[in-house]
Amino acid sequence: MSAADAELLAALRAVELPTLGHFLEDGFCGQELRPVNHGPQLVGRARTLDLTSPDAYAVNRALLALEAGEVLVIRVAGRGHAPVGAVTAHAAIARGAAGIVVDGPVTDASALREVQDRLPVFATGLTARTTKRSGAMAGDADGGLDRAIEVAGVTVRPGDLVLGDAQGVLVLPPAGPDPAVLSAALASDAAEPELLARIAAGEPLDTLLATADPAL
Repeated sequence: MSAADAELLAALRAVELPTLGHFLEDGFCGQELRPVNHGPQLVGRARTLDLTSPDAYAVNRALLALEAGEVLVIRVAGRGHAPVGAVTAHAAIARGAAGIVVDGPVTDASALREVQDRLPVFATGLTARTTKRSGAMAGDADGGLDRAIEVAGVTVRPGDLVLGDAQGVLVLPPAGPDPAVLSAALASDAAEPELLARIAAGEPLDTLLATADPAL
């Protein structure tokens, strides 16, 4: 990883996603995609899997392809089967994954909460119906790996930046947001505690809100 890339990722870990929401309009996944556990802010580059069949072997191949710091992003056709549970999560941790995002359900909710400090997981829900060891996708040339996929209304391509927190998931192009936007968002976050303190101290709201940064 280059120094510039490491700096970008560090800045994205520091910024609040709702603050970026003041500056950006696109890339925010639909509200049905929510955190399953409460890990650290998710930041990493996408490794995508288009799971066109509930094939557990295809998920295993995607896990083996993961590189440290990547986010495994899975589109589940039909959203009917869970491709991620306790074993999958632990395998992702062993590969050094930054997190998992599933446009579909996951399973083993308690096990996912147990690893939340090491692997934030986002999904559209929970189910006990899981993928099967069928090998159904073995005939696909790429096994569904590294395709552009649609996740909760947003297109995710391999190498895109994937961010997630308690509010949801944001997908950014590989270069990240405009540097001026990121700088303004970080400055806004830095200024917010003082504004909250002034509100709590009873300063006139008409004055505070008229002069406050609109991104706060």
